[in-house]
Amino acid sequence: MESTRKQFLAAAGLVGASLLAPTSVEAQASSPSPAPSATPAPSPAAQAFAQRMKSYDASLSDAQIDEIAANVDQLFGLGKDLRPKGHQLVNGDPPTPQFEVGA
Repeated sequence: MESTRKQFLAAAGLVGASLLAPTSVEAQASSPSPAPSATPAPSPAAQAFAQRMKSYDASLSDAQIDEIAANVDQLFGLGKDLRPKGHQLVNGDPPTPQFEVGA
């Protein structure tokens, strides 16, 4: 558990440092932008979910449906990144403790 805390604190420190680091507009303007990569097609589950959104708003265009499906897949991938080991919660798992600071 301690190594996990150290990894978290190291990652939090890197994020904080990157937010505080000064950025140069000239450096950003002079560097060429990377070529856009082809985005993979959304999964069938994401497509089905996006099509289901049409029942709530019939005015959604096909482009908007495709964007919803892509966003669903992106968020699903983010969830995999947050829980890389694939640990599934079971009924016996205790709740996460909540810490509060008294006034």
